[in-house]
Amino acid sequence: MSELVLSRRKFLVLGSSFMAVAATPSFATLILPKQSLRFSTRKLALYNIHTGETFEGPYWRENAYDKKALERLTHVLRDRRNNKKLPMDPRLFDALHRLQAKLGTKDPFQVICGYRSPETNAKLHRTSSGVAKNSLHVKGKAIDVSLEHLPLKELSNAARSLKVGGVGYYPKSNFVHIDIRPKPAFWT
Repeated sequence: MSELVLSRRKFLVLGSSFMAVAATPSFATLILPKQSLRFSTRKLALYNIHTGETFEGPYWRENAYDKKALERLTHVLRDRRNNKKLPMDPRLFDALHRLQAKLGTKDPFQVICGYRSPETNAKLHRTSSGVAKNSLHVKGKAIDVSLEHLPLKELSNAARSLKVGGVGYYPKSNFVHIDIRPKPAFWT
């Protein structure tokens, strides 16, 4: 009988300990983000400063990327110099969605550059020291943005804190570069 009582005690102690840990906010953030992101609607707001085109709304619904929304985003983020398009990496939109949520804003990102065709990139690389020869813009994995009512440094710091890829801070050009890459990288 004492073994059974001891086992019950252990069970009750372990069970109540688990409940106490599970009720803490830090534990909840370990298990909830994946579940809530999987089933939630993800929204984004973008304004292309060169074309005047916008995207505002969900790009992820019912546990999947919305194909029509991704096509619209690809169009808004096309190479404005020659109208060439490449499907953008949807993880970039996830990063921007998380960034908007972190900043607590629904204001649209001001898009300076999204996709850049190889021809445009080669030309810009020849004429500008700030354009990488093998830019991730060419692969649809990078975007240059700002937010109208937010200091650029604050935007850069928030993007860096997400640790989703590369973040470049360009105060003279008034934008923050965000890209998708295997390991986080930061530069000015």
